[in-house]
Formats: sequence, structure tokens, C-alpha cells
Amino acid sequence: MAAIGRVRASLRVLGDSLEPEEVSALLGRPPTRMHRKGDPIAGKAGGDQVEPTGAWILDSGLSEKAELEEHIESMLGTLTNDSDEWDSLLARFTATVHCSLFLDRYNEGLELSPRISQALSERGLVIAFDIYSGDADA
Repeated sequence: MAAIGRVRASLRVLGDSLEPEEVSALLGRPPTRMHRKGDPIAGKAGGDQVEPTGAWILDSGLSEKAELEEHIESMLGTLTNDSDEWDSLLARFTATVHCSLFLDRYNEGLELSPRISQALSERGLVIAFDIYSGDADA
């Protein structure tokens, strides 16, 4: 199985009543990006458009050439391991590890180890994939 060409990953916590400072306190660190529901959408002309929901987003910050598991470990390693904190968070908000995979060729793949799968499961995290084909004919 050929390795994935480029990878980006982020942890996204979303919710209408989300207060980014509260999420930071629960998880033990500030986000890379954040907004509240109703905040003006950055970069949108006219100022009429607002964020539809609150978001607390932590980007892995690693090179796009790093393996997916390295991205996930990098993020989870900076956050609390306390299951009560995660339970409290997930009782009110949704949380997803969002992965963007950019293929250089049409036949690339990846695996998640039991260790990473367990770490995600213990925190109640969903993992989502956006996959972009490197094949011009795909």
C-alpha cells in the first residue's frame, strides 16, 4: 500500500452554545482557531454572514508529509486524558478528528493502529475523512 501524499488533521468541537474558553478549560489548552455562533464570518464581504454554530478547532500543526497517526498523536498528546472531561464535553457538543487526505496517485492507502483507534474510542471521538484524488481522470 503506497503512503498518502499529503495529510492535514484537526480536532473540531462544534455546538451552538459553545464557549471556546470553556472548551479550552476542559481540554487543557487553547485552540488554533475558534468562533462563537453568530460571529461574523472572517473574510466575507458585506458582514451579513455569520457563523452558523460555535467552533473550537485544534490543527495538528505538523507537516503535510507526516503520517496520519503522527497528526492524531500530536493533537491528542496535548489534550487531557480525563474521561470525565471528555464525557462532559461530548454531552453538549460534537467532536470530530477531521482528516484531509491528498493522494498523489489513485491507489494510496493508510491504516490506523489499534492504539490510535483505542485512543479515539476512549475519548468518544469520531474520525472523518475527506479524500482528494491525485488522479486527474478520477
